[in-house]
Amino acid sequence: MTSNALARLREQVRCLERRSLPHSILRVLPTGLQPVDDHLGGGLKTASLHDILVPDPLEIGSSLALLLPLPLLARSGQPVFWLGTVPPQLHAWGLHQTGISLRHLICVESDDASVLAVAEDILRGPERALVVIAGLHIPSLTEVRRLNLAAESSRNTGFFLRPVSVSRSSGKDPCACATRWQITSHPSAPLCLPGLVLPLPEPRRLSVSLLRVRGGRPAHWLLDCPDHAPLPRPVASFLAHRAPPALPAGSLPPRLPACRARA
Repeated sequence: MTSNALARLREQVRCLERRSLPHSILRVLPTGLQPVDDHLGGGLKTASLHDILVPDPLEIGSSLALLLPLPLLARSGQPVFWLGTVPPQLHAWGLHQTGISLRHLICVESDDASVLAVAEDILRGPERALVVIAGLHIPSLTEVRRLNLAAESSRNTGFFLRPVSVSRSSGKDPCACATRWQITSHPSAPLCLPGLVLPLPEPRRLSVSLLRVRGGRPAHWLLDCPDHAPLPRPVASFLAHRAPPALPAGSLPPRLPACRARA
């Protein structure tokens, strides 16, 4: 059997496996950014993988501005597994403001050789969950296809959040994920008002690039990114010399003992 015939046979088997999977109807996960959702036909596809490239460590916040406020991550009540080779640098108060329950966030630290195996076990598990895979490891096409099959079999959704150098032509390597993104910050337009010497900054902006999408067209947007959950008091009141006696009851969930799982 020739290599081309063998490749066609493998593709036919993969198609048959997808048709036999339970809950084969695709659903979407709205991002909350209307131009993006309109272009994608409602949002990101669930039961699949999405690749988010971070060209600079300082741009990690821009990538999280797209990922964290997703309605499913914030309000579904499903556990969110954050996998990586180092402890994640997540801010509890910021996560709380985006609507993510800290009770449903599980951070798992693993070594580089087994982080994808842990991700596959979680994606293939019977319980509905969302998986964020953060790290330097660049998965191969075979590894991504295994994770895709795991996600399709259980209807779970995974996200790669990985740094990549712009000098290495980011986004040019093969991709088996449903989408590939690169989100960076963009200067906000100044707001000039009568009587003000200096202009005021408008809401922060994001440069959102959809590099690849399965069955669709790449696109690029410059989008305003207002705060999803405005602070209930002026920022100055959180400074030490202006801090109020205490935050209102119920502002934060009860403090839980620190714990970290290691695979």
